[in-house]
Amino acid sequence: MVDLTKQQMLSKLKRLQWSMYVICVLAYMLTLFHRITPTIMGPDLMQDLQLSAVSFGFMGLAYTWVYAFAQAPIGTMLDSLGPRKGITSILVLAAVGGVVFSIAESFTVLVIGRVLLALAVSGFLIGGAKILSVWFTTKQYPVLWGLFMGLGALGSVFGTSPLRSMMGAYGWRSSMLGIGILSLVLAIIAYMILRDKPGEKGLLTPDVLAGEVVEVKVANQISEEKVPLKAVLSMPILWLIGLLSLGVNSSSQTFGSMWEGIYLASVYGFDKAVIGDIVVWFAWGLVVGCFASGVIVRKIGCKNTMLAGTVTFLINWLFIALQPGSMSIIGLQVFNFFLGALQMITISTTFIFIREVIPTSRLGTAMGIVNSFAWVLGAGVFQQLWGFIINSISKGVQPYPLEAFQTALWIQMIMIIVGVLCAFYILKTSSGSQNANKENLTLPGK
Repeated sequence: MVDLTKQQMLSKLKRLQWSMYVICVLAYMLTLFHRITPTIMGPDLMQDLQLSAVSFGFMGLAYTWVYAFAQAPIGTMLDSLGPRKGITSILVLAAVGGVVFSIAESFTVLVIGRVLLALAVSGFLIGGAKILSVWFTTKQYPVLWGLFMGLGALGSVFGTSPLRSMMGAYGWRSSMLGIGILSLVLAIIAYMILRDKPGEKGLLTPDVLAGEVVEVKVANQISEEKVPLKAVLSMPILWLIGLLSLGVNSSSQTFGSMWEGIYLASVYGFDKAVIGDIVVWFAWGLVVGCFASGVIVRKIGCKNTMLAGTVTFLINWLFIALQPGSMSIIGLQVFNFFLGALQMITISTTFIFIREVIPTSRLGTAMGIVNSFAWVLGAGVFQQLWGFIINSISKGVQPYPLEAFQTALWIQMIMIIVGVLCAFYILKTSSGSQNANKENLTLPGK
């Protein structure tokens, strides 16, 4: 094999890295798409399969908890197998889940389909992070990560009004079957194009080829070595990030991705068309928030961005908590836009922050742990909790009363306040904690 010059390597790197970037974005779009579909499909699913509020809530809990609990093991699998085999495998699983969901004639089969989808989509964010970490430079990462999450969040846009239109033309079953087939096609393409690291193509690292001089953190100095899992788990900063994510994620995902369609139908009496026109602003907010996160981080840093995100998220939540049932359509659209935007500004930044303090060899595991924590104790618990609250107050009578949702909204406020307090604590103490944590990230015998 003829050795390539540095310039030839750089040209080859650019060709390869962007094709991989597109594949990771398309895969991540499935995560956001499948997450939000119950908001649009909810009324049809409850009618076709005769689901109660508790059953619908359990479907959300099953999906969310499986997604959450799968984060750490899927992250570890991606660390072990590499993103190429890992992403290909879970794309195939997403295809199977979509098909099972589309043919469900009972609540049990419906839940099985959602569980398979949850297992699959739990790894697309982590897989994308691993590809970006090794195929792009350190300086590129914050902006490209925000762009990655923003483009991926377009999946949530397709899961609102476009999905509603598709359901109107073909029904919810055929729509989900089509998405499953597309997942299988993407799996084949991913296996053909993705590679775990530039070295597999005879290339140097992106930082070296770009001639970029970056600050080498202790975590990154040992990024290619296998840091003990115990050392990662013992980092206090990791659990603070998890608590911060829990407050924002539990609120946004429970309401925006699960219960808002039922809320708007029950309290306001809106039909599916109006609900779709409102919820699509939540999806667009997710997209804009992701795009904005990388730029904001470059301007003010991760810690300030996380604090600003959680505080403004709390302020936005107050708008609906203080005037439930009386907001205009425009007001609901504005609320939804900021609900999505502020969530993703905050959550996207936490992942950028994790990359700064965790070695690459354990990046998948660390991201999986944080995501598991936020989803198990956040969205998973509260999606089901909302079902119990609404069913208890309404006595199972539909449409559900305003009081049921009002109680749930104020209970959710507690979790948001927890996130704000964690953001303040990270800003105040993380510098010293990070140094201490880095010193603990040592290998046996070192």
